Amino acid sequence: MRWYHPDLAPHARIEGMPRPSWMPLAIVLSACGGVEPMPVLFPEVVAGVWHRTALRDLAASESPDPVPRNSVDRMQTASYEGPGTLEARVYRLTSSAVGLDLAQRWHPAADTVFFNQGRYFAVVKWQEAERHALQAFVRELEGRLGASPR
Repeated sequence: MRWYHPDLAPHARIEGMPRPSWMPLAIVLSACGGVEPMPVLFPEVVAGVWHRTALRDLAASESPDPVPRNSVDRMQTASYEGPGTLEARVYRLTSSAVGLDLAQRWHPAADTVFFNQGRYFAVVKWQEAERHALQAFVRELEGRLGASPR
């Protein structure tokens, strides 16, 4: 094991750089290692008729769905009004295999649709929504998830 002590080795270098000049760089780079942000999945207006009324990032522990908490990287929910009302939730998962497993084991419910796209799993619940407008919303959300980095 090698160690460094400034009084014993004032001229110590790491890969040709004196220690004082690379330390701030190491601190800055370590601060950049956070969780990547969610892409814009829920715009203000979807399919020309759905208007967003709320948008939130949630912790995995706040999920109302039976999604394994340790498999959720990020979660976002949005509410929309238009020809009805709907709430959409998107989970960014730790792997696409988790999304596939969720889609296969999910229990269907009335006025709810769910699907997965790679690492993303989406749940859309509605109340008295017009069918064609709802289909347009789901198609646009699927497109956004398909275009998101995996």
